[in-house]
Amino acid sequence: MVYQGEHLFIGQFGHFSVLLSFVASLVATFAYFKATQTTVPEEHNRWKKLARITFIIETLAVIAIFVCLYSIIYNHYFEYEYAHQHSKRSLPTKYLLSCLWEGQEGSFMLWIFWHCILGLGIMLQGKKWEAPVMTTISLMQIFLTSFIIGLYFFDLKIGSSPFVLMRDEFPNAPVFQDPLYLQKYLRDGNGLNVLLQNYWMVIHPPILFLGFASAVVPFAFAFAGLWKKDYTGWIKAALPWTLLSAAALGIGIMLGAAWAYESLTFGGYWAWDPVENASLVPWLLMVAGLHTMLINKSTGYSSRSSYWFLFLAFLLLIYSTFLTRTGVLGDTSVHSFTGEGNSLFWHLIIVMSTFAGIFLFTYFKNRKQIPVIHREEDISSREFWMFVGALVLLISAAYISFFTSLPVINDIFGTNKAIGEDPEYVYNRVMVLIAIVLGLLTAITQYLKYKKTPRSFWIKKILAPTIIALIISVLISVFGNIHYNKYGIGYLGAIHLAIFACTYAVVANTVYIWTGAKGKLSLAGGSVAHLGFGIMLVGILISSSKKEVISINRTGIMIPGLKDPKGRDDSGLENVTLIMGVPTPMGNYMATYVGDSSHPADEKMYFKVNYERKDEATGKVLENFTLYPNAFLMKADAEGRTSLSANPDSRHYWHKDVFTFITSMPDPESIKDTANFVSYPVQTGDTVFYSNGYITVDQIIEANKGTNKDLPLVDSAWLAEVTVHGNNGMTYKAQPALFSKANAPIAKRDTVMAQSLVLEVNKENNAISLGIKESNAVMKYITLKAFQFPLINILWLGILLMSAGFFISMWHRFKKSN
Repeated sequence: MVYQGEHLFIGQFGHFSVLLSFVASLVATFAYFKATQTTVPEEHNRWKKLARITFIIETLAVIAIFVCLYSIIYNHYFEYEYAHQHSKRSLPTKYLLSCLWEGQEGSFMLWIFWHCILGLGIMLQGKKWEAPVMTTISLMQIFLTSFIIGLYFFDLKIGSSPFVLMRDEFPNAPVFQDPLYLQKYLRDGNGLNVLLQNYWMVIHPPILFLGFASAVVPFAFAFAGLWKKDYTGWIKAALPWTLLSAAALGIGIMLGAAWAYESLTFGGYWAWDPVENASLVPWLLMVAGLHTMLINKSTGYSSRSSYWFLFLAFLLLIYSTFLTRTGVLGDTSVHSFTGEGNSLFWHLIIVMSTFAGIFLFTYFKNRKQIPVIHREEDISSREFWMFVGALVLLISAAYISFFTSLPVINDIFGTNKAIGEDPEYVYNRVMVLIAIVLGLLTAITQYLKYKKTPRSFWIKKILAPTIIALIISVLISVFGNIHYNKYGIGYLGAIHLAIFACTYAVVANTVYIWTGAKGKLSLAGGSVAHLGFGIMLVGILISSSKKEVISINRTGIMIPGLKDPKGRDDSGLENVTLIMGVPTPMGNYMATYVGDSSHPADEKMYFKVNYERKDEATGKVLENFTLYPNAFLMKADAEGRTSLSANPDSRHYWHKDVFTFITSMPDPESIKDTANFVSYPVQTGDTVFYSNGYITVDQIIEANKGTNKDLPLVDSAWLAEVTVHGNNGMTYKAQPALFSKANAPIAKRDTVMAQSLVLEVNKENNAISLGIKESNAVMKYITLKAFQFPLINILWLGILLMSAGFFISMWHRFKKSN
């Protein structure tokens, strides 16, 4: 059968590029291995030349893969399953890049691409370490490329190709028996997940996967040190790459937090979701390894721990991929991958086992040759407390890993352990103590000298920052209105202690930049990173402990069945229902649902919500802004139930954010108006009752063309001015009218949405009557939840400074190595 309209060449070329990349990575790995093993310079150079050529070919092939897949998505070639699953014609161009990495295959491609870029960097900077380091990187590249190769080895499927055709994936589907299936049945795709239609998702995945890809580089240097028996010489060469990895992974995680803050509805930037945790743990271990490497470079201590931290960081990064992509997390994560199931499960097990086996064998084979200083570090030395900090990071990583891995533990041991109904508290009760210790260590350690510090010297240096930090933190605690008592007085006390510790870190590192580093930022990368870390922790503590729900329900309108993002009941007092056009008190604001809009090319409904705050004494408007949260109802499940997917909107100030998202909206397709009008003869001054109140007729006005020249378009008019009195004490004005032209009646109905009323004027036998219809289909409403985040910008400022500190240090280390 000859299918019409298919574009086969681009897919065939893309698949060829995948195979070429895979073969090139095999050759590069073998060539770099031979170059590392040989002791003959001519052989070494010959093998290294071959390895470089094949790695460059691999890089070009990977770029070709990207170009082919993006062309398929951009041109809407829906004969390819990947384009059909992840894009659609109406999707804005700016989100087409997000389609590339929404699926498993695309995100692995991003990982592979960054490996190629980093490998080229190693070629330029690696010098004597190039061959052994690139052997490990190329080996990882073999595994990564196998994830997208999409070949069958007998009945075993190896990887999943992004270039598979829909008709090959579903050969028995009836639509593919028609040669015109593209024109008839596959004219559009499923589209990008609405939660990913956000500019952060164009930026966040590339940076995060740069962090993922870069984690192999420090590990590769450590393994190369074991392999070449240069047990400490590798550290100087690896330091800038470790800084790059820590910076990229940290920025990627925080960009994900920014996306969650702007796109998800749990009311914050971090929810201890398993996917978030899985990426955080390798970063913690990478930072711990960075500090032990600095210790070893300056004193010779912590040589073995540096190997272990970098190995664990890399291994747990692969483990995080295992958790998020194999479906083992089940429903415990709101944004984990699923789909490849069993094949990807064993694929990743093999990857972890391979690298763990190679490292452990090589490490224990060479363990006794790794130089170790048996003399204990002096308690007044910088390296002692830096190592304590690394251990604290290890403890926090272990704690997070244990609770994140509960689904895996349950599967292995047949248990049914759960983290509980309040996972945030399970993590925060320990992490607040970790923050206290890290804050104090970040403040005091840089004022210590390596090996030993005289007490008088240290006290003289640290005294002023200590007093300043104590004063500032006391002012924050006393006048900052931090009264977070949800978990009792002990937890609140820990928060205030953490505020002091983190303020201490900020003040001490600020002072150190100008005293210890003499204001030279190029030499103060570590202090800048520590300063940013302290500011970030202060921002987290204040914004989280002072986060205020302002959508307290005082209307009495309750929407049953509301759930929060964790699936817990959320239909209580923290959701306000706004009826269109009716101002409703919300905290210090008066919120009004003004209207909504949509576009045929966009499945989301955009809601216009106005916030106004007035001075209670003068009535002067102090604040007025409009937010546009959006939402859409996802397709009904097998039981006919629809679910809501919402994107929040925020008003940003320098000192706070007002955060709003939709929690309920009526389904337009389920609303049917079956009510009828009931007519009541009325005159001016009459009262008519309805089920939720009564209506007074203020005035009835009659006019005709002969007596009123203001009626140029109609012959006669009857207008009723009425006041609707609800049982809730609210009153509403309405003006239904009836017009007549050429003896044909024209009704102008008026709607009081807050009372679900439609009013009309009728004229029968020269008498005026008021028609009243009560219908739930009349009322337009939304239910929303709103938070106020004080001083959240402190958090974002801290992240920027911490990232800047990493890059300053990285640049300084690269310059020194050159």
